[in-house]
Amino acid sequence: MYTYMLKSSNSQRLKQLMDSGRTVFTPLDLRMFWGANALNAKIAAVRMTKKELLLRLAEGYYALNERYNRYELANRLLNPSYVSFHAALFFAGVNFQARGEIGSVARRVSRRKIGDTLYSYCAMKEELFFNREGLVIRDGVSLADPERAVLDSFYFGYLPDVDDSAKLNKTHLQNLSRYYPLTVQKKAKTLL
Repeated sequence: MYTYMLKSSNSQRLKQLMDSGRTVFTPLDLRMFWGANALNAKIAAVRMTKKELLLRLAEGYYALNERYNRYELANRLLNPSYVSFHAALFFAGVNFQARGEIGSVARRVSRRKIGDTLYSYCAMKEELFFNREGLVIRDGVSLADPERAVLDSFYFGYLPDVDDSAKLNKTHLQNLSRYYPLTVQKKAKTLL
């Protein structure tokens, strides 16, 4: 009887996580979704991981399976942050080559490898970082639109990987560049 109840509650827990629309979970998320205290949520997560019902990505991060959203994990590893650079350009279809790195912008510099993906974060001045223009939220992920990703690349001294420039809105790029330093504005004009 005890085994049956445990399986039933595991299936209920999994259903709650699947119904959330998220693919990456922290211990706080598990507590919130399961209505459990910290110890009970931790015990349940450890048991579910041993039974391969949950995937432990790194300490403090879980997924339902290997098909988790890596962009979502990038946002969760360092919060607040948004995905930018090559990863945002790839997501938008402006660049066609996937990489084993997801670059993001945050308030501090950090690098962390989880699985086969490197998650890197560049620190930006707060007034530019907290300017929400050019940022979108898709599938629960905060990321730069292609124009902001190009400008962020210039800001940090990277060359943006643009394979399909027709997908860039040149007017939006020019309008958005006014928030960036003059050196970035000049590079944007050269790109245009």
